[in-house]
This record gives sequence, structure tokens and C-alpha cells, in this order.
Amino acid sequence: MSKSPKRLSLRQQIHRHSDAILHWFRGRGTSEPPDCTDRDVANALGIIDPFELNVMGQALDKLVAQKIIIRHKDQSLRWNARLGSAKGTSRSGGLLSERHGEGILARMEFTHGGLAFARAVDSDSDWVVAQEHLRRALPGDLVRILPLNAFPTGKGRRSGSSHLASKGRDRAAVLQVVERFRTHFVGIVQRKGQRYFLEPDLKGFQGGFELLPASKPLGGKEIVWDQAEGLKAVGAWLDWPESSPWPRVELTEWLGSPGEHLTEMAAIGVEFGFSLHFGPEALRQASLSGQLLSADDLKGRRDFRGIPTMTIDPQDAKDFDDALSIRPLDDGRWEVGVHIADVSYYVRPETELDREAASRATSVYMVHQVLPMLPENLSNIVCSLRPQEDKLCYSAVFEVDADARIYSTWIGRTCIRSLRRFSYEEAQEILDNGQGDWAEDLKLLDRMATNMRQKRFAAGSIGFETEEIRFHLDSKGFPTEVWVKERKPAHMLIEDWMLTANRAVAEYLTSAVNDCRLPASVYRIHDFPDPERLRKLADFAELMGYTLSVQSRSQIAASLNRLIEESEGKPESEILQQMAIRSMAKAIYTTRNIGHYGLAFSHYTHFTSPIRRYPDLLVHRLLATLDGSMNTHPHAYSEFELERLCKYDSEKERAAAMAERAAVRFKQLQMLQGKEDQIWEGMITSIGEQGVWVTLDYNRCDGLLPLSSLDHDRFYFDAEEMAFIGTSRNSRLAPGNRLQVRIARLDLRYRRLEFRYQPSVMKR
Repeated sequence: MSKSPKRLSLRQQIHRHSDAILHWFRGRGTSEPPDCTDRDVANALGIIDPFELNVMGQALDKLVAQKIIIRHKDQSLRWNARLGSAKGTSRSGGLLSERHGEGILARMEFTHGGLAFARAVDSDSDWVVAQEHLRRALPGDLVRILPLNAFPTGKGRRSGSSHLASKGRDRAAVLQVVERFRTHFVGIVQRKGQRYFLEPDLKGFQGGFELLPASKPLGGKEIVWDQAEGLKAVGAWLDWPESSPWPRVELTEWLGSPGEHLTEMAAIGVEFGFSLHFGPEALRQASLSGQLLSADDLKGRRDFRGIPTMTIDPQDAKDFDDALSIRPLDDGRWEVGVHIADVSYYVRPETELDREAASRATSVYMVHQVLPMLPENLSNIVCSLRPQEDKLCYSAVFEVDADARIYSTWIGRTCIRSLRRFSYEEAQEILDNGQGDWAEDLKLLDRMATNMRQKRFAAGSIGFETEEIRFHLDSKGFPTEVWVKERKPAHMLIEDWMLTANRAVAEYLTSAVNDCRLPASVYRIHDFPDPERLRKLADFAELMGYTLSVQSRSQIAASLNRLIEESEGKPESEILQQMAIRSMAKAIYTTRNIGHYGLAFSHYTHFTSPIRRYPDLLVHRLLATLDGSMNTHPHAYSEFELERLCKYDSEKERAAAMAERAAVRFKQLQMLQGKEDQIWEGMITSIGEQGVWVTLDYNRCDGLLPLSSLDHDRFYFDAEEMAFIGTSRNSRLAPGNRLQVRIARLDLRYRRLEFRYQPSVMKR
């Protein structure tokens, strides 16, 4: 098999390999053994190149996840005859079949109006699914579909459906629900006769779930059923009987009254698949760990307790998982230690505590609320690197000079004692004034970090900045103030030292894999940007008066950085940066290293936050396997097991990011409630088929200005201008335009916001 063209994205290359693998499996004769290995596939396809082998492995993983190929415990592969024996291939590369249970694997999506779409898992194709063809599929469910005829132009419109359905879109029928997306649902309790129902917070879902009493003690508060109507609750999926029009869920928790801060933050956590409580056994195991260290705890560790060590964290942080130490050496060199809480010492593999941490995969930081990966006794006390307390760590220790040239690196288990806890604000004030506690050490660490940053950017790293919205809440949890968190040198100081440690650990683990001391490692990878999206970004930047070179791979990073720098402080800066971020691939965890494009690192992992990220805990365990400190609690991870965990952790990371954005949006909308009569200033930040999205100056909340509501002119979309152009008055709606709007619709439950146009002079 020839090497994929460099212009293909990783996703496209995976699709290409998937097609080749499917073709080979289909063509195998009956005389062939039913099972084969990854090596058999590679040999059959003529794949030798290490990068190509990595891509082929990801393609196999995708086909295994789709259940088209079965991977046994011994890692052998078998063609799934029931789901894989297709009669033909769709235009998206998915499988078609005339038999029930086969078809194209897709994910269900619903609009607020109730229109259902099936989006192919292995392509960007989608199909409209009519209500009578849903086969009880719910939003997010993994399904197999059979494409039907396309809607004739101008027909196919249904009551309550979006206008999208009439635009010649293909349609499909669900053949089978392969996997439910959610196991728990949040909703408002309603009573109908003697039955109770949960009206779920599911976008576009029409109907309710029958709510059955809990079969075991509930977490959280207790509520009498007669007083439950109108409250928010959580139900666990049971089934959907053929004889019933309603799915059935079992009550697992009462959340409280809609609109209350704690209720809504908890509801968002459940909505995106995160548990609100730890089980009793996990809590018991976490409580066994104490703060006082014994002689056994210190065995095999380097003692850093006499070396000046500090932490720098947000003012309100409680889980301090990283610290920096610094001391002078001979010849003008310095020893800088990046010390990370040794969570792996306390959270042992195959315990209930570990299983719950693995299930969460990450802590979720919502507005003034945290759903932690580990119980509080570990995350905030035992493992947290609190000042004036002896703590166990895994450390990356560097011998450097004042210009941050690294001469040697040591990685291993340590014991530290943080002497000073700085907030970012305190550290920044010392850097600004040059006076205060540890002023010389902080200035030296900042100088080194600045030099490392400059080298990184010279090598092709990209300097994206994303807005981080913060709120001040009153005593009832209502937002009274909002601001954008400012990123200052104190933040970047810590960030650059953490990047250096992550990179060093990745290189160390890679060496161990190459020497066959480990079967695999965990990497944080970032693929090359999507070429088509880059071209669209370049076209849009040109309309804004900027030049972006995307013809050469070597030019792209420098060109993007120049775009960010030239637009800084200008109205279009945020729009350009967001479009640039969307053109990038998503960073993920995997055992198959292709480097990190955005950081310009050939090797990168996550090592520095094991209190809140499970992949970091895995990395610590791999390090412990190498240095022998896992001997008392050994667990040999196979490549397959690590890759499975990496995929799961990547999915949970995306879910956590969506939950955090949803929490911010809820608070932004709360600030707008009751203010429908006010006129708001804002900027158009993007354009879609339904209209334009406007971001308000007031609290950075965005909402849709529907094209159908613009009755002062008739607009058409100009692809070259990337704008809606008015036909009669020559008005123009494009990203970067400023305009005034009023609130037309605010739905706090579904976090929807729509505007209506307020006539004024639109400005650029």
C-alpha cells in the first residue's frame, strides 16, 4: 500500500486504511483461518513504514469500535460476519445491507424543533430521519441506518421541522440502535394520574420517560414523592418496552429546584455523563490515606525537602498538583525541579477507587463547582502539594543554565516540602515590581521560561489564546459580574515549565518503548490542520485585510502566529483566532505517536496533573514500572489496554469541555433574564445556514439572529464575500460587523438564545 499523500489529514488517512482493511477482509477466502493478527493485516496490505503502521492501527481500532471487526482478549482479529458482510458500499464508505442489523454506522442528532439527523461515524455525511423511522433512537445514540430516497426539492417539510428538511437532503431509516449514548438523564418531574414522568433535558426529544422508584438508597437529598413535581431529578436508563410508548428510567437522585445554582451545575454534570458522587467503597479506600509519611513511604525517593520549593496556582485552587524547586549548582548552572503529586502511590490499579477515577477520567471545573476525579481527601488534602507539608511526588529535574539550555534530566520519585504558596496574582506582582518573597528565584524562572517559549515558537509552535470567562456570584449563586481572565507572564511561567516536563517524560518513555522495556506509552498528539479549513481561513483573513500562507506546511505555523500578532487588539482578532482554532485538529490521547503540531514537539504527553487527569496517572504508572517502584502493586498495561483507555479519556475530555462551556453559558443567560426590553451591542462572529451568530459585548454570550427575522431586507448568501448581502438596501451581514439587537427568545433550560434585529447603522 503506497504512502498516503502528505496533504491528507490523519482522519482522512484513517478512512483510507479502513477501506483497504475492509476490502482485504471481504476478499479473504474460506480456506483462510478465521482469526488473524495486526501483523497479518500489515503484511497483506504491504505496510512497513512506522507512521503508516500507526495509522493502520488506528483504522483497526475504529473498525473494532464499530463492531465490524472483533478483537479477542489475545488481541487476535476476526471479521464480524453478521455486521460486516455487506452487499455494497455507500458514498460515505459506510456499509449498506438489505438485512436487519446492518447498514451505515451513525450518531443521532436532533434540532430544537425536533428534526432528527443521522451523522455517519466515518464521514461528514448526514441524513434526515423522519419520526416514523427513528425506531426509538434518542439524541446521541449510535445507530445503524439505511439511506432512503432524497427529499424532492421543496417537499418533505414536516410540522415543527426546520427548513433544512426541504433542501434536497438525503433521508434514512434507523435499522438498529447499537448503543445508547446516555445511561442517566436529567429532567423535570411531572405527575400524570398515579404515574410519575421525567421530562428530560434532551434537545429535540418529543416526550417523556416513565420514572420508577429507586431500587437502592439514593445519593444526595431525600424528597417525598408527593412533593417532587416540578423538581429536577436524575433517572438511570432501564429499557423501552415494546408495549409502552415511553422509555423507563429509575430514580437515582433528586437535584432540587430548577434555576438554583447547585441544581443546575449538577444537572449539567449528569447531562454530559459525569457522576455526582463517589461510591462508599471508593470513599473508604480514599480515607485510608493519611497525611503523615512513614519511613516506608520514603524508600527509594530522592529527598527535596531542604530545597526551596513553591507552588503557583489560582487564588481559589485547592488541588495543588505541581510545584517548582530551584537551587544553584556549580559553573553558573541551576537545578530546577518540576514536582508532581504522586497520585499513583495512593490510587492502586484494580481497586474500586481506581475504577471510579478511570470512569470519570477527568475533573470537571464548572462555575464555582468542581466534579473531581478523586475524592476530596486525596485531591484536596493528601495529594495536594500544600505549603509546609511533606508530600510524595514524581519529579522531572533539570540541570539548566540561565538561558534555559538543558544539560541533563532526571525523572523519578521524590519527597518535597513546599515552603511558599503563591497565587498567580501574587507571583505576577513580584515579577512586575521585582520585590517580594522569592523575587530573584521567580525572575530567574521567568527568564528561563521566556527563553524556552521563544525557542518553541522558533521551532513552529502556535500561540493560540482562548477566552476564559469568570463570574462573581452572589450568596444565592446568581452571577452579578463577568470578566475575561487575563493571561499574564506568571501563568506562562508555570505553563512553560510544565510543557518542558511533559516533553521530557514523553521522550523518556519513548526510549523505554524502543528498548522493549515497555509495550507502549501514552502520548498527547495533535495532527496537522485540515487543508480545506485552512484554505477557508485564508480566504476569510484576506477579506479582513490579512495574508495567510497555507501552501507550504513549513509556512503555516509562522503565518498563523503572524496573523494572531497583527490582529491583536482589533475587533476581528477573536473571530480570526476562533476560526484558526477550528481549522486545527483536536488533540487526543493515544499510544501511537505522531507528535504535537501545535506545540512543535515530536514527543509530548501529559504528566503534570494526575489529580485531575487519568492519562497523567497512567503515565506515572508507566514510569513506576520502569523504575521498579510498582513491584508491590504490579500492573502490566498492554498496548491494547492503554489505547482503549486513551480513546475513552479523549472522549471524556471532550465531554468535560462541553460541560464547562454549558455551565458558563447558563450563567451568561441568567444575567440576561428579564432584560428583553434592552438594546444590546454586539458583533457578528460567525454565519450559518439559519442566520448569523452575534456575541454581546455585555457578557460575551452569543445567540442566533435568524435570517427569517430580518424583514427589513431580503438577503442572499455570497460565498466569495462570506456574508449575507441585502438585495434592496445593499446592507451586509458578515463576521466582524457590529450591530444592535434585542432578545427575542431566552430558554434557560435548553440554554438557547435568539435575537431580533434592532434597526441602526451597522458598522464595520
